[in-house]
Amino acid sequence: MTTEKQLNDITEMAAALMLPKEIAILLGINPDRFEHSLKHCPDSDWYKAFHKGRLQTKYELRKKIVFLAKAGSPQAELLADKYLQQTL
Repeated sequence: MTTEKQLNDITEMAAALMLPKEIAILLGINPDRFEHSLKHCPDSDWYKAFHKGRLQTKYELRKKIVFLAKAGSPQAELLADKYLQQTL
């Protein structure tokens, strides 16, 4: 049984872009079982916690890139344009 603390830890570590195997080892979870859950069990608590953390960071990074693009950063403008094309 996974505790609420473990789920929060998974979210935080995924937000730091740690690999699933690394997260599992640090939390004492069977790495193969954890990775299987992330690939094949979208209703599992592990899947939801991991992807929540990863997507929080993705959102924060993209927000920053859009901000920088609006401020005139050429590199950020290129990335923002790439992201825009992906959303269409």
